[in-house]
Amino acid sequence: MNHRDIAVAALLTLVAVEVALYLLVRSSRGFREALFRYRVSVEPLAILVDVGGGVSPRRLGRLTRYAVLAVSAVSVAFSAYMFYSIVINYLVNLIRSLASGAGAPPSPMVPLLPGVTFGLGLLPPILVAVGIGLAVHEFAHLAVAVVSGVPVRGWGIGLAIVFPIAYVRVDDERFSREGLEVKASILGAGVAANLALALASLVAAGLVTQALYGYVDGPYLVVVGVEEGMPAVRAGLEAPSVIVSVNGTRVDSLEKLRGILNSSLSRETVFEVYAVPLARGACEFYKLSGTGRVYTIRRGLDDVERYGYRIGVTLAIAPHLFTAQVPDHLLYTYCQLQVLYVVNLSLAIINSAPLLITDGGRLLTELLRSPKVRAVDRAIQWTTVALTALVLAIGLSQALTH
Repeated sequence: MNHRDIAVAALLTLVAVEVALYLLVRSSRGFREALFRYRVSVEPLAILVDVGGGVSPRRLGRLTRYAVLAVSAVSVAFSAYMFYSIVINYLVNLIRSLASGAGAPPSPMVPLLPGVTFGLGLLPPILVAVGIGLAVHEFAHLAVAVVSGVPVRGWGIGLAIVFPIAYVRVDDERFSREGLEVKASILGAGVAANLALALASLVAAGLVTQALYGYVDGPYLVVVGVEEGMPAVRAGLEAPSVIVSVNGTRVDSLEKLRGILNSSLSRETVFEVYAVPLARGACEFYKLSGTGRVYTIRRGLDDVERYGYRIGVTLAIAPHLFTAQVPDHLLYTYCQLQVLYVVNLSLAIINSAPLLITDGGRLLTELLRSPKVRAVDRAIQWTTVALTALVLAIGLSQALTH
């Protein structure tokens, strides 16, 4: 059983446990009341723990409230534009590709499934990023609700499948009585906070990149695969590794390597290939292991007749690779900031979209409250849900097949 099969089995087991716990809570009043005493509630695929009680509201000045409204509205509008640009552009490219007989292009949306759609080495930074992103998102809702005069009944943390979550419960009755200005400010605050955190993470990652410059080298020819029965495999060359030189000549491009391999097709040839294996560092970043060796690759005339100039390696060009001396903590910091940026940008974009339960969905419902246009609201939201589900399904299918 490989790592993906183990991850899938563990994920399905965890989902089954959470579903069983939910069914137990629904069927057993005593168990439900026991959890309630500890301020624990169970929802489908989620366990919630109330941490804080009610927060009394207070009003800010009019100018400040207008500034908060402007930031929230601009953030939601920008993120929703990004969402529809991504989805519509992908669907247009998908139709064109299918019409031309080509396969589906890579999906821009892939569900987060540990060990299935991303490596387990990325699980720690993704869990941290999701936890921080959701906490910042919900705290922004709480803060803007309080300063807008809407009481907060409670807040807490939880676990949804394997991901940490946070939540805020506002006074729904008071919220429903407020005007569109207040509702838009509160609903858009989480999106604005995620955008701000994404921008801060991107800037911080840029600063860390400066520190990493002293630990990169390249370009390199990276061996990403070897073919059974061919000269490279017979010599013991493995993937992943980098080819540094052949017969004492530095090789950093496919053209140089082809030139060397094509120079002796009329006779049996011995290639002294100096290669360095790649080691996996923090967050699944590859770096040079620092322990290279020479591989003696013999290509006979029968190999030339069968394979041409090829020696049986699949190569990719790496403009730069991290050296063996790069500190793992620096790699992890860079990785964490990059993941924090991607996760928070994704949270902002998804939450701004009108997807029924998202902030964007609730805001659209508030904008189209009139009975005359309520059908328009439902049509927009269900259409968006269907398109999003299609793009996610394609992304999941591609992840599973590749």
